[in-house]
Amino acid sequence: MIKIFIIFGLFLTLNLRAEYFKSGIDTVYFFNPGSGQNSGQSPDYFPENIFGLPDTNASELTPSSDPKQICSIGLGGEIIVGFKNYIIFDGDGPDFTIFENAFINPVTKKVFAEPSKVSISEDGINFVEFPYDPWTLIGCAGITPTNGKANPYDPEKSGGDKFDLATIGLKKAKYIKITDICDDILNNPKHPFYDPIISGFDLDAVVGLNLISVTSNIANENDIELFPKLIKMADRYEIHTNSLINDYIIYDYLGKVVSSGRFNDNLIIENKNFDNSLYFLVLNSNFHTYHFKISF
Repeated sequence: MIKIFIIFGLFLTLNLRAEYFKSGIDTVYFFNPGSGQNSGQSPDYFPENIFGLPDTNASELTPSSDPKQICSIGLGGEIIVGFKNYIIFDGDGPDFTIFENAFINPVTKKVFAEPSKVSISEDGINFVEFPYDPWTLIGCAGITPTNGKANPYDPEKSGGDKFDLATIGLKKAKYIKITDICDDILNNPKHPFYDPIISGFDLDAVVGLNLISVTSNIANENDIELFPKLIKMADRYEIHTNSLINDYIIYDYLGKVVSSGRFNDNLIIENKNFDNSLYFLVLNSNFHTYHFKISF
């Protein structure tokens, strides 16, 4: 399985008592597919297709449909996902975002929604459900299109459906349960989101926005050496690492990609190529994704 997690370089120290992370899910605890659509369920794609970040090609008018990027849960299907080494905690604002392939129908100008209800648990047994309106679908996942070109860790611009633990009075959770409720719409032609071609919730990604390590400390010094080292100099940033980094992406504060490319041993980001502003640097390897804030 591909395990992906995010760590802010500004907080990385050996004596840190609590590490705060942003990450895509890396674990499936349970999956019971429903009827109807079954795209992306085969071992060729699943579960890697729901790990990591949302499809960068997804937009309000272009839903993700590649089985390498999404898994159809199916009508009445259910999946429980989470983070192997992290728990979700109630931080500032939304604590996690669920990305589905909802889109705006160009004919009706309405969102084509395939909703699910969402619940969370600390022990994997007792789940607390987020409240939702079965008529407006407010509180469901699968109702907000993804903005795949935006920073997926910016809930104001990323699209997808956001969830805040404070809504249900929980401080922390480890398990996220997503349960398809599309049959409730299909069985009622008068429902405002009714569409006869609804085939079930399609999961693209789940991104944790407020995560904390299960152990609340970094395991050992060897792990530290594998993390990319961000060095700020007068005229540039240099990134060095022993990890095998494949590529990098730099977003501006609006979530727009301003630079990207392959990563070779080290990376130099020169001041002259950027405005005096805040940027987000993402480094991708086969097993991890690292996230840094940089400014010039």
